[in-house]
Amino acid sequence: MRSKSKKILCFVLILATAFSIFLSQMLVSAANKQTVREALDKVSETMETAEPVYQKLKEIIADEIAALDMEDDDTEPDLDEAEEGYEELNGYTAQLNGLISGLNGLPDNMSTSEGKTVCAAREYLTMLRNMTADLAELVRYSIDMYYAVEPMAMIEEDPDDFETLAEQIWTGCEEVKTLMEAIKPPAYLAITHNDMIARITEFRDFGEDFYVSCYLDDPLRMYSCIYRMNRIIRMFDICDENLTADMDLQFRQADRRLSGLIEQLRNEISKNLGILQDAQGRG
Repeated sequence: MRSKSKKILCFVLILATAFSIFLSQMLVSAANKQTVREALDKVSETMETAEPVYQKLKEIIADEIAALDMEDDDTEPDLDEAEEGYEELNGYTAQLNGLISGLNGLPDNMSTSEGKTVCAAREYLTMLRNMTADLAELVRYSIDMYYAVEPMAMIEEDPDDFETLAEQIWTGCEEVKTLMEAIKPPAYLAITHNDMIARITEFRDFGEDFYVSCYLDDPLRMYSCIYRMNRIIRMFDICDENLTADMDLQFRQADRRLSGLIEQLRNEISKNLGILQDAQGRG
């Protein structure tokens, strides 16, 4: 009987040990599942929060491209609306930065499906944030440039007073040059921007020479100034076309970025989240 009792006791001890190991494994597995579920829920919530930003960017870019495609559009820009758009884009950038930070600390082991999803979501938000910041920079540049060239629009022609016109040209160009030099253009516009400053400087110097020719009443100098002015105007037109083309290109590239890899990544994350959350629910 004693031998039998010992066997029963040993069996109970073995069973208890095995059960405790099994129980601890179950607890670890449950904890892991809970962590995974929380991570997936956080990613899902983050993607939902970012969705209105994504849709708004699509709308902004579509509107800009539609405006670019309009021929002979001489409509004056609404600067108040442009400033509001710039602030709106800055707000989206800050919001996306917050969403990116909110994913910190989530499991991002690339050997697991949930880890890959977290990394993909972080990459998606980063790409969206970078594009939003790029658009804000482009809008800011457009606004600043409009204000910078405004003094030249204030020049008034008087066919009976060329000396005053020459003074206005010099003064206006000098002010424009100073304002443009204070603007920091996006890197991709730096060359064209500096070229525009060079053309402004040439026009300013022309104004000085034009004033001297008028003051001296020297026909040869005047004819020389007229020829020089025509050449400067042609260079201005080329520079303006280049600047407009460069800015147009950026909006179209933004459209390709958004409708290309960014949208593809967004759709893949949404699809994977659905699959993983369904699997968690069944588990």
